[in-house]
Amino acid sequence: MALFTRQGYEQTTVEQIAEQAGVSVRTFFRYFASKQHVLSGDVAYGRITALSEALAARPADESPIASVKAVLDASDITDPTELAQIRSRLDLMVEQPALVATYLLISRELQERVAAFAGQRSGLPPTHPYPLAVSAAAAAAWDAALTAWASGQVTDLAQPRRDLFDQLSEGIRKGGHWG
Repeated sequence: MALFTRQGYEQTTVEQIAEQAGVSVRTFFRYFASKQHVLSGDVAYGRITALSEALAARPADESPIASVKAVLDASDITDPTELAQIRSRLDLMVEQPALVATYLLISRELQERVAAFAGQRSGLPPTHPYPLAVSAAAAAAWDAALTAWASGQVTDLAQPRRDLFDQLSEGIRKGGHWG
């Protein structure tokens, strides 16, 4: 991230990243598929894996929406260092729009995991409207809060995400007979 910030994403080479990390280029490619993966891959997929594990550990009699809410609330990012890293990544996405594709893939993976969980817990396929709506609400709340935070519209990332998920999931609870 320091190289990306100092030199720019496009100007930073895999060789420079490997040198900064004290590893060979070959070793770099054992851990990362690409320069884009360095930007958010391990961090994001680690958070997705932790979210999946936390969802699986929720009480079996808890509604899918309540479980997703509890896990999202417990995983809100408040650490100033981590928030600064997120802001750096978002700034790089503004400078390099091609990086948005990586973010969208990560968001899609999150949605698929939440839909699979909500489907399993509700006895529905993950492609049924209910699990899809639960997963879309989680992603939409995160995306909207992140955008508002990154643009300076809000100073706290967690509370807007919580409020938005509550509002969206209330509509899901009222709108269907599945959950």
